[in-house]
Amino acid sequence: MATIHVKTESGFECDINEMVLDDMEVLDYLVAIDDGDSTKYPKLLAKILTPEAKKALYDYVRTEDGRVPYAALSPEISDIIHSIKNGKN
Repeated sequence: MATIHVKTESGFECDINEMVLDDMEVLDYLVAIDDGDSTKYPKLLAKILTPEAKKALYDYVRTEDGRVPYAALSPEISDIIHSIKNGKN
């Protein structure tokens, strides 16, 4: 399985299966997000990240009181999306 290694600007890292680039649903979610529909983020994350990577991402931005703030998660998701679009390794 070929993977794309993703590292966000803040330092979160994970590997994503390269096959997500050949999934029409992923493209649909990316287009919707580009059009401003942030409600597609959870579905996109479920398609591109393993459950373990998603949990690691949430834990990475989790606050001391246990919340996963959208404001902290959004830039991480954007960096991951840009990495996927660019096919970074």
